[in-house]
Amino acid sequence: MKKVIALTLAGAMFFSMPVMAKEGESIGAPVAVYLEAGSDIGIPAETVLAIAEDKTIGEHMNNAVVDHWAMDPDQVQDLAIGKGAVLDGEAAPGLTFELLKPELKRVYAAKELAQGKGSLLAVANVHTHAGYDTAQITFYAPGVKAGQAITVYQRVADDNWAAVPTVVADDHVTVDITGNGHLAFIEAK
Repeated sequence: MKKVIALTLAGAMFFSMPVMAKEGESIGAPVAVYLEAGSDIGIPAETVLAIAEDKTIGEHMNNAVVDHWAMDPDQVQDLAIGKGAVLDGEAAPGLTFELLKPELKRVYAAKELAQGKGSLLAVANVHTHAGYDTAQITFYAPGVKAGQAITVYQRVADDNWAAVPTVVADDHVTVDITGNGHLAFIEAK
């Protein structure tokens, strides 16, 4: 009987934990693994994928990032990526870049980069399996206005960043990148 009660309690603890954390393998810092109230969408596999990506179910389902470690959530620019890109000058309408949570050490590096340049709006980690020399991708960035002084920097090595061609339109930021990895969105002030 004691074993049944112990197993029941262990099961209740396991299945009732809406917030957990795990150790980040590459950065040595905690990585969020959490579910928001509306996370039960009836597709357990999607919830498992969201947890594997360290995203909320909303971020996972929308290929978006709205929260970063070490940044005030009210100050982070929400970003999402839909289908379509231009790879080496050729339209790839069915290709989607994955938008992943930035690594904590990249957020800190981007904060350092922003010093003297402006305000850090967001850090994005983009990835696709397609090969390319140059890719043009468009981020959905709600609230951004055409002409806003936003420059996007691509991490090229260690903590070295290079400005990439950036076009800002209402609710969108289009960038040309040369590889998968982290991008820092900085608004000049």
